[in-house]
Amino acid sequence: MGNQSKLIEPKNLPESLIDLERKTVSPRVFSDPEVHQMEQERIFTRCWLYVAHESQLPNPGDFVAGFMGEEPVIVCRGPDRQIHVFLNTCRHRGMLVCRVEEGNAKFFRCPYHGWTYDLEGKLTGVPDYRKAYHGDLEREQWPLLQAPKVSSYHGLIFACLDEHAVTLDEYLGDFRWYLDLQFNRTESGMMTLPGTHKWTLKANWKFAAEQFGGDNYHTMWAHESGVRTSIAQQFGGEHPWTNDWEAKTKEGHGWINFAFADPPGIAEVVGPYTAWLREQARNRLTPTQIEQIGCVHVGTVFPNFSILSFLGFLSVRVWNPRGPTRLDAWSWGMVERDAPPQMVKLARDIQIRTFSPAGIFEQDDGEMWSYCTEASGGAYRRRFPLNYQMGAGHERADADRPGLIHPPPTEIGVFGFWERWRRQMAGQKADKERP
Repeated sequence: MGNQSKLIEPKNLPESLIDLERKTVSPRVFSDPEVHQMEQERIFTRCWLYVAHESQLPNPGDFVAGFMGEEPVIVCRGPDRQIHVFLNTCRHRGMLVCRVEEGNAKFFRCPYHGWTYDLEGKLTGVPDYRKAYHGDLEREQWPLLQAPKVSSYHGLIFACLDEHAVTLDEYLGDFRWYLDLQFNRTESGMMTLPGTHKWTLKANWKFAAEQFGGDNYHTMWAHESGVRTSIAQQFGGEHPWTNDWEAKTKEGHGWINFAFADPPGIAEVVGPYTAWLREQARNRLTPTQIEQIGCVHVGTVFPNFSILSFLGFLSVRVWNPRGPTRLDAWSWGMVERDAPPQMVKLARDIQIRTFSPAGIFEQDDGEMWSYCTEASGGAYRRRFPLNYQMGAGHERADADRPGLIHPPPTEIGVFGFWERWRRQMAGQKADKERP
């Protein structure tokens, strides 16, 4: 009961952890169990969360299993081709009704007591229904729980557990302009490559989310080995405000954009592909957007969905929280449906080498996040805030790009994440507030 009472009335906890004027964040946000429990209620049950891509569910009955925060879910295409997001928990004793990662099904049956649900979530089978329940169980009152809101944006499926939440378009807001750089370039759109990369880190999920939302300051140091082998570059930005810039949106989503010279051996494949993409996007994107095709793109949709486009491949990922000091990362590779075979092969190869459980950059990042989480939990260290002041006050609006922008390096997008986190944790409506 003590934990519940703290959860209901945490006196000014979010406001005390994020200092909007000084641009600082308390280390408590990365290790405190009370903060973690508040996040599950105030962020993960109220925000739109990425759950799958439509290309993973081409046929009725297709499903993938995943998570919304710490809630296990099933994303399923029903007989009417509508997409449903069910909580993966039986209404009888709470057992998982699906224990495989993906497949095609005609129903979901609980392995504990045999309750069975159809592809619309209806309870259709109860063993010994007449004998055990005397026919009194009202089966229509016990369907699978499901997300009241499900919507897609260019194939990206999001769900929300709050029936009163704004629409997905409103939630994404200005960030739709940035997502279009990756997901609205061609008529056929993108598809997910087979397989899911999954790994576990002893880290808080927010270290990953904030980095992808606006931190390239770490590259030269955390990825020094990659820089020395010329796989990476110091991303200071030779084209500030045009190709090298970062964006902060009022919705708390952040974006990194910078030009990158493809190494020999890669340029011969990526160069023609980039030219083809720009031609395909001519009637779909603005001239400013088309100019960014071929740049490196990194971003986070608040709270825990991130994308990364680098050397011709695209990775989309979810940072699944598993307590305050554990993170399960799930990542999928994506390509254009009409991408040539040599481009698909290159995308797979580069992703495995760079941003995957075996990738050089992914391992660097995971090590940093893990040590940051461990250090943030110290009783004495927790008294002193973390600095997020880089670039603050020097960002500006741009007529061709939504939100506020600043050349790299900067932390305006990172702290934008924390501004949204603070509002969300305080229970404020954040989607239509000032940038």
